[in-house]
Amino acid sequence: MPDKYARLEEVDGRPALRFERVLPHPPERVWKALTDTGEMFAWHPTPATFEPRVGGRVDWHPDGHVADMPVNEVTDWDPPCLLGYTWAKEGDRPDHLRWELRPHDEGCLLVLTHSFEDRLKAARDGAGWHICLDALAADLDGGGERPSAEHEAGPWPELNDEYQGRFGISPSEATPPPAR
Repeated sequence: MPDKYARLEEVDGRPALRFERVLPHPPERVWKALTDTGEMFAWHPTPATFEPRVGGRVDWHPDGHVADMPVNEVTDWDPPCLLGYTWAKEGDRPDHLRWELRPHDEGCLLVLTHSFEDRLKAARDGAGWHICLDALAADLDGGGERPSAEHEAGPWPELNDEYQGRFGISPSEATPPPAR
């Protein structure tokens, strides 16, 4: 069984977090949790709406309303196996998220690869995705609590410290949690 912690890798010359989680659910069920905005509210602090095609629009809904962000784009759309999209704020080079779902003896293997520009945010984002993936698994299993957009409650500080150590990022250099 894969380690629950992300590995820090390089994808196309950029730092990237890679998570692998085995979930006891078929890819079709996990796909729905990844792409249905209503289901995303249970496990993701900023759910999205996807226009279901490569080149389609991605809109973010942190509080049930569309966020004021630049248009993000669907880069991969192959239900129920592959979802990719950009995630950016105004002026930033976009992060890229790629979700792969592969059949597995126990249900499916979920592989999340999140590539970005600044290596110093790897611990912060690793802790955040770790919490989101735990919440996704709990929601798929029939319960769970939506992660906080501020990452203040729960295990975020401890996970952030763990990822800083794993990735060799000093606390003084690490990107802090998102501002409220």
